[in-house]
Amino acid sequence: MRSPFVKVAILLVLGLGLIAWQMAANARGGISAPAGGVALVLWPVQKGLIGLGNWISDVGQVMVRRGDIRSENERLRARLADAEGQNQRLLRYRRENEELRKLLKMPPLPGGKSLAAEIIGYDATDFTRHVTLNVGARAGVRPKDVVYTASGVVGQVIAAAPFSSQVLLLTDREAAAGAMTSRTLANGIVLGTGERICKFSYLDFGADVREGDLVVTNGLVSGKGAIFPKGLVIGRVLKVERDKTYSRLDAYIDPAVSFDRLNVVYVRVKG
Repeated sequence: MRSPFVKVAILLVLGLGLIAWQMAANARGGISAPAGGVALVLWPVQKGLIGLGNWISDVGQVMVRRGDIRSENERLRARLADAEGQNQRLLRYRRENEELRKLLKMPPLPGGKSLAAEIIGYDATDFTRHVTLNVGARAGVRPKDVVYTASGVVGQVIAAAPFSSQVLLLTDREAAAGAMTSRTLANGIVLGTGERICKFSYLDFGADVREGDLVVTNGLVSGKGAIFPKGLVIGRVLKVERDKTYSRLDAYIDPAVSFDRLNVVYVRVKG
């Protein structure tokens, strides 16, 4: 057996030989055969490590960009919500301006002066249809004052605080208004149903009432309610029902006022 000293000497000689070989190759601007072999063997491993490093770098950049993208999306959503809110406000203001222009063109109602008011509250349940106005007793508003728009009848005031008032809409089940058809002057009473449609009742059984007829206020008192000035538009007849058994004639009215889009109204206050 060879002694350890001989093995070390052999390895030392081989190492010095390889170093000398590489130094000679470097002097010629090349690479030695052993170094080239080692590089060739290790290249797949090196290539894999380089690819792994690039992938880790890409993942890191994606994570950083993902946070930036999320923040940008949140900012864009906030800007979109703000723009939508502004658009809704502009649409509401435009409707209010259009309604006010129509109201200004209307002749004043007899029996008092007209006071512009804004709706600040809406109460709609299975039993009530009320709105709250931003004018009250300090402005001369009293119960039974008539409330209307350029489109037609809205309802009547039922309570007045100093700076606000409550209005019973025509669609409320407790609401009533003396009415007639503009075509044949058939008289009756329009009653609220709690829904969008009103009922035209207490008509003479032989009255000429047809679908599409325009129904307006007749200026007559209806029970304990307000006296609506003659000629205010209520709506048009949707359907006519004749009950021969009880000699009863009823009609259903589509109100001219869009109660779900009310913004501004007029209140006729007594001077």
